[in-house]
Amino acid sequence: MSAPGTLSAALAFLPNWWQESTDVTAFDALLSGWGQACGWRTCGFAWAGEGVAVAKTVQGGLPAEAPAPPEVPDALRRLKGGEPTVLYSVPNTSGRVFALVHPSGRPAGVLWAEKPAGQPWTDAERSYLALAGKTIERAPTLSAVVGPVIDPERLNQRLTDAALIAGRMAHDFDNLLQGIIGFSDLTLPMLQPGSQAANFVTEIGKVGQRGIVFTQQLHHLSRSGQIKPNPGAVPLAVAKEEARLKPTTPLGVRFEKDYSLGLPAVAIEAGPLQIVLGHLMENAVEACPQGGVVRVFSRPVELTEADARGYLGRVGVGTHLQITVSDTGPGIKPEVRRRLFVEPFFTTKVRHRGLGLAIAYRVLCSHRGGILIESVPSPGTGTQVRVVLPLATVRPPAVTPAPVVVTAVGG
Repeated sequence: MSAPGTLSAALAFLPNWWQESTDVTAFDALLSGWGQACGWRTCGFAWAGEGVAVAKTVQGGLPAEAPAPPEVPDALRRLKGGEPTVLYSVPNTSGRVFALVHPSGRPAGVLWAEKPAGQPWTDAERSYLALAGKTIERAPTLSAVVGPVIDPERLNQRLTDAALIAGRMAHDFDNLLQGIIGFSDLTLPMLQPGSQAANFVTEIGKVGQRGIVFTQQLHHLSRSGQIKPNPGAVPLAVAKEEARLKPTTPLGVRFEKDYSLGLPAVAIEAGPLQIVLGHLMENAVEACPQGGVVRVFSRPVELTEADARGYLGRVGVGTHLQITVSDTGPGIKPEVRRRLFVEPFFTTKVRHRGLGLAIAYRVLCSHRGGILIESVPSPGTGTQVRVVLPLATVRPPAVTPAPVVVTAVGG
């Protein structure tokens, strides 16, 4: 890409990546077309995440069977460290340049290109490659290769619209359910205890109470976008949710908690923090087999721009508190993992409505936090969910936990 006309053609090609297609052949065709427009000797895309490795190579504008370049791991490390592009020497070329491709909430990959010998890389060409990487990471066609690519702002807007409707519905249903529960409570003393009529009225009251639990979730969704940055303590929130879950936790399932000493407070008050952690802990308990373990551990982390982009939400750079909730269950099936957040209220649980993750996501977004769902690293099994939140400037009343606490739940 040495001639000015070639650079113009390369820039003109970039909008093609925005075509609406989720067919893997469309991505391959676009990568080939991009290579031809730029005049690269060889180019490609490499990504490895969630147990899947992808290596796409184009030579002379045509797809070629070739492994990912050996420099990929080091290039990823350097690019995630903040370098816009990295250059490596390759025999018979002017070098191989890498740029970052990092879709939100997903592992990072690389876009790379080589030029023929005698055509040195210019600063403009390297900047163009970085621009191409930023374009491709938001391309609809990328989802065919690495799985669904989620736009956090679009997701948040969809949930905001749903929350508005949920709040109105919850208010109306509250009024109806309170009438049902109230009249069933008034009627029951008029009936003979143990009679069929008394049993029917009792069941009506129970159904009304279950409805109230559901409308409470609708209220949580409606209010989840409210910003409440008063300091909150993670250990206290975890302890309260553990106590709430204890009566319904399967026999033998236990909690393990590990907090770094002097754990700082986060910029989210106790109520919303407890709602987020409660949903994650409840999911972990439900995933655990008998005798399983739910682990909650937390520590401060320093996030780079690349680290922040790995989370779904509105995460910035700097110091955050990372909270990880993991279980020892079978893990999330790939077909289920691909639908999480893409379908905002997706759930595999018959009696659930998919509100838990939606509520947690909105709370985190409103407090400049984020969430990441991934498999427990080998050799373990299960799922781990990482949440990051900015630190509070004022520490709440001190809660000093022991570094490691293990408690048995459900027997």
